Amino acid sequence: MKYLTGESVSLDQVCSVAESGHFTLWPTQKNPFLSPRLRKKMPDHLNVLAGDITEEKLNALFLKPIANIIDVNALPESIQDFIVHESQNKLEYEIGFLLTCPVIFACDVAQIFTEALNTRLHFSPARYGKIHLALHEALVNGLIHGNLQLGSELRQSARDFVEYSRLLNERLNDPAYAQKSVSIWATWNDKKLEIKIRDEGAGYAVAPVMSRKPELKAKTGRGLRLIAGTADSCTIDDYGREITLSFMLDGAEHYQVIEDIHTNNGHQETAEDVADLSDCRVLVMEDNLSNQTLISKLLNVVGIDKIDMASDGIEGLKMVAENWPDLIILDITMPRMNGYEVLHHLKSAPLTKDIPVLIQTASDTRETRDKTFSSGAADFISKPINPLEFFARVKVHLQNRQLIKGLENKLGELNAELQAAQKMQTAMLPSKEALNDIRERYTLDIAHHFEPSSKLGGDFWQLFPISSTQVVIYLCDFSGHGVAAALNTVRLHTLITQMNKHIGAPSAFLQKINTQLYDLLPRGRFATFFCGIIDIERQTLTYSGAGSPPPFLCSGGKIIRLDTKGLPLGIKSRPSYEDREISFLPDDTLLLFSDAFTETPNDMGIRLGNDGFEQMVLTCMQNKEVKKGMQEIMKAFFDYAPPPPPDDATAVLVRFLNDD
Repeated sequence: MKYLTGESVSLDQVCSVAESGHFTLWPTQKNPFLSPRLRKKMPDHLNVLAGDITEEKLNALFLKPIANIIDVNALPESIQDFIVHESQNKLEYEIGFLLTCPVIFACDVAQIFTEALNTRLHFSPARYGKIHLALHEALVNGLIHGNLQLGSELRQSARDFVEYSRLLNERLNDPAYAQKSVSIWATWNDKKLEIKIRDEGAGYAVAPVMSRKPELKAKTGRGLRLIAGTADSCTIDDYGREITLSFMLDGAEHYQVIEDIHTNNGHQETAEDVADLSDCRVLVMEDNLSNQTLISKLLNVVGIDKIDMASDGIEGLKMVAENWPDLIILDITMPRMNGYEVLHHLKSAPLTKDIPVLIQTASDTRETRDKTFSSGAADFISKPINPLEFFARVKVHLQNRQLIKGLENKLGELNAELQAAQKMQTAMLPSKEALNDIRERYTLDIAHHFEPSSKLGGDFWQLFPISSTQVVIYLCDFSGHGVAAALNTVRLHTLITQMNKHIGAPSAFLQKINTQLYDLLPRGRFATFFCGIIDIERQTLTYSGAGSPPPFLCSGGKIIRLDTKGLPLGIKSRPSYEDREISFLPDDTLLLFSDAFTETPNDMGIRLGNDGFEQMVLTCMQNKEVKKGMQEIMKAFFDYAPPPPPDDATAVLVRFLNDD
């Protein structure tokens, strides 16, 4: 049963409306006006009919728990439609009205209605402003362009505006227009507020208006696009006569996201599916307080509590420096500095260019997206924010950020370990003190260059005395490079140390090392090796090779290539090696080198080979100062093939000093 009452309305009017809606008047038809005592006994569902409606009366009526207001001056069929709608409503919460054109024109209905909703739903200031603006534009659209059928063309000049005002006043006093009404209902639950506004105008084709971008001189479409851009969602039906606006209520997003996550395609995420994002920090640059609240609650849902808020770009950039974020959620339209300017500052600075930026904007056009991504944004999400989409995009970028951080940490640990290993590998080479001692005792001046292609290399050389007149020198190059090759150099150094420097003949030395390496090296791995014994007293060099590049012996201004055609170490269990002997006289120079010098291509893909490298080093080897000679060799080589070399590059230059 529905109940009607009237205030400042004739009994005939009340009875007429009651009869058309098949309602029973309470307490009797003879006494439809209720005393305060009787009004307290009225049920919650109350339809109040009013005659002379003022802003004060509207405000008082809308403050009732549930109020549906009907202007009895409206057309009978309009009143009937409104009553049918109200009687069919199944939602728990609703308020609404049916008001004629003069009342809407005279009263700030949008403000009154928004305030009535606010007393029930308690909006944030930003949400309040959006609802009021959307309602105001929708009511003006329904009143002026709908019911009164006035276009915008008469407001283009002062003279037109005077004519527009005359027509407006004329139609507000013409019953054919004035009795037309605008109906509005607001329904809500704990998540969403929905407002429907309907006028009785002639209507128009909606699609052409909404599909094109309004021009500055456009007569229609701008108001509708403003309404659609202000509400979280907007639909227009019945050729523009009906507009439905939806607004997410503050605090409702939390529940909606949880529902979306747990009901997405019937799949409920397990603990293994959900990433732990609790250590991530997110900076939100957004000037709208309502959007700040929404984004903050969405981030809370996915486990993020470290959230910084900035109301403009300048404040946001300061926060970036104070608390380094893992993700920045950036609005395009902000005061003082917009989103594009913020992106420019972030992406032009080396320290911030890799921070992912998620753009959120209401302008979801191809031009906006293109400009956003070309400015350096990592992703894009349009307003109103879809919670599940927001969750997915934030999760992807933060998980990638976590992965990158983890890799950076691991890389840092690995680099530290590699640096320590590189120091150990370098420590196995002859020390400066040892080389100075060799120079003093054996009149051999030595310079060397060791440059691995990565942090660690597979090249290794050593020089040490075995008698008062003899010095052993060798150079080894393991196949491959990097950690595996470096480990092999450590193994070799250990093996030679265990031999207690009992070298014997170079060929016998190679056979002993091969026996050990054959069991240690994986199949397919090998090492080239050169071993020579310099006899200062006899002025000879006795040597044997295992597939190494042929060392150059410069004597009398000419270079002699030493024969090193033996089988590389680690390939065969019992290979045979031969000893060879050659004169090594004062002022002679010996150059040992790895194959990087002969096999590294230049920019044109051409390799030096033994012939080219020989021509390159001939003059350098004749320099009496071996240190300068080595510097000249390396400069010439790196001029030909700029560093870093693709393979480990090792060179050792030995000069037999002339006592004279």
